[in-house]
Amino acid sequence: MSESRMSSALLALAVALALGSGRLLAAAPVPDPTRPAIALPSPGAAAASVVAAPVLQFTQVAPGRSSAIVDGRRVRPGDRIGDARVVAIGPGWLRLESAAGTTELRLSHSSLARPVNR
Repeated sequence: MSESRMSSALLALAVALALGSGRLLAAAPVPDPTRPAIALPSPGAAAASVVAAPVLQFTQVAPGRSSAIVDGRRVRPGDRIGDARVVAIGPGWLRLESAAGTTELRLSHSSLARPVNR
């Protein structure tokens, strides 16, 4: 086999391997690095048979217009989360009321509840 023919064959082989490995890499899901870790499922986790507790992710408190983000959804006082009703929102916390009683959700880290200076 001539040298140019062999290099053409090697180049074709390299391109085929690169394209094949690209398909394998593209098939694997890539986690979103901007998503909070609490929102990412653990690898190989089985579907939970128990309903997970809601997670408070953000609060915004202003006179007459408080809101919060719970499990990726914006809620305001009076809104429902499952069978519970949002009764109050404060800086870094949210209070839910249901037939089972009152529950208070808090942000995962106390430094997240500090007011933003304007």
